[in-house]
Amino acid sequence: MARPRRRLLLAASLATVCALTASACSATGGAGSAGDGKGTIEFWSMPYWVGQDDKVKALVDEFNASQGEVTVDLTQLEWKDGREKIKQAMAAGKGPDVWLMNNGLELDYLKAGSLAPLDELGYTQNDTGAFLDLAKVNEYEGKLYGAPLYFDVSVLVYRTDVLKQYGYDKPPATWEELKSTASAITKKSAADGDKVSGWQFKGMDDHVNAINSTWESFLCQAGGSLTSSDYTKSTQNSQAGRTAMEYMKSFYTDKISPVGTSALNGFIDGKVAMFSFFQSVIANVEAGGEKTKDKWAVAPMPEGPESGCSMVGGHSLVASAQSQDLKAAGTFMKWLASPERSAEYMDFKGIFPYDTAKVDLTVRETYEKKIQSDPNWEAIVEQLHRNSPDLLLQDRHGWATRWEAQKASVVAGVGGQVPVDEALTSIDEQVGKTLSTEQ
Repeated sequence: MARPRRRLLLAASLATVCALTASACSATGGAGSAGDGKGTIEFWSMPYWVGQDDKVKALVDEFNASQGEVTVDLTQLEWKDGREKIKQAMAAGKGPDVWLMNNGLELDYLKAGSLAPLDELGYTQNDTGAFLDLAKVNEYEGKLYGAPLYFDVSVLVYRTDVLKQYGYDKPPATWEELKSTASAITKKSAADGDKVSGWQFKGMDDHVNAINSTWESFLCQAGGSLTSSDYTKSTQNSQAGRTAMEYMKSFYTDKISPVGTSALNGFIDGKVAMFSFFQSVIANVEAGGEKTKDKWAVAPMPEGPESGCSMVGGHSLVASAQSQDLKAAGTFMKWLASPERSAEYMDFKGIFPYDTAKVDLTVRETYEKKIQSDPNWEAIVEQLHRNSPDLLLQDRHGWATRWEAQKASVVAGVGGQVPVDEALTSIDEQVGKTLSTEQ
């Protein structure tokens, strides 16, 4: 399965835990030591290489064999509780030197001063200047704290064979086209006696956590925001929010999408014609073997009333401000999050986080070969350039509460269990309480 972008962390914020554990965190950061760059560091990671859980260990082994000054000890964690284990360890003063974190980073760590800024890890302006502008999702109070390994963006995944069977030679480009195409496929296939759902929202089905990235993409396309510009208010109960949720709900009230059908599994079986999710879901589609081989493609998201933006995800490396060898931690981070390695992550469709005009020629050539080897990259790159850091920077504030609230309220609102206004109000009320404690 493609990995969900976030999991609920511990109920208590890291800042609160740090206040109770004097040795765990620094209020301002910088309690670590630059070190001599020669020693052993601890790296804790979930298996971010989609589809191959052993690849992270292989990369660490490769780094260790490549030089003799820094040794990395890897602790492999599971996605179901890895983030929580890191947070607990950090609060107890026993956390790793370097670990994996979602792009956008987590506000608790940033506010507690638990992360070392990249400039203290040996990154120069030339190093950080080579990142895409989207790397600003890892900024906080003017400093960059996360080195992106790769980005994710939500895209449209569609069955070329199903669309062609029902008279469509290209994917829908707008909300109106998406709904009309999906409706026609659902109705015509039912009349033929072999019903195919034209569309399914991922998150209303096999993996409810996915409703967060799905919902936030459609909210963005309607011109909505998660918070006010100063991050102090939750702003989903807006005209844009109502437009987005009513649109999503209409797929169920008009019986285009069936409640309970898995978007991914249905797609692999040829029973769902289209769905949207992060481009890394391609690895799961390809795992369908003969069921999906040469029968699908990727397109940019259909544009909504205001834009064709989508949710941004992916992962970065961060380092502890309490590390006793920041130089060694930086050496490893610069290797694992380097342009050379990020070009390798394109093998599981991780989006290259660097400006190709600012990397070595050999890396640029590798990048170009990978882009040319798969026609789906054109759509993924187009979707990438439609996005800004704004949505993910908003999502950083109150995200644990938001992602739980949205899982309940968006599903209920879209599924018709509660009125749309009630669903949106519930999200704003719950998230608003969390935002008020962040001030």
